[in-house]
Amino acid sequence: MSCEEPETIFVSPELEPYFERFAIEAGSRGFVFDYEADRIEGFINDIAERDVSGKCTFNSEEPDRITVDLTFWRQANDLEKEFLVFHELGHCFLNREHLDQSNNDGSCLSIMHSGLSGCRNTYQSNTRETYLNELFSNP
Repeated sequence: MSCEEPETIFVSPELEPYFERFAIEAGSRGFVFDYEADRIEGFINDIAERDVSGKCTFNSEEPDRITVDLTFWRQANDLEKEFLVFHELGHCFLNREHLDQSNNDGSCLSIMHSGLSGCRNTYQSNTRETYLNELFSNP
């Protein structure tokens, strides 16, 4: 009988509160998010690609990984950080693709917009609930 060590899933301490918020929001909408069980890690590092603030990397042999750009992280406010982490978890956990549609007023329809479509990101405290409802309604 082999005694394998359980796999350790790493989430940067700065990202943990946002992973926890995501779990709460997911739970309130009928989803169970457990980054250890779901094998999703989170890191804050320099991202070499230009104009990329975050990314989700899928890997069949290793845990999936969210990477947030260090420069972005240092200058972002709380809602901007939440938006980016939730967007990347939308990819890594919910398997969502980018959705670049806009509302009639030009605001982005989804938290899953690519940032390249020209729609206006309006993720704020007063629009947060609408965006999160959309995020979890279209997995």
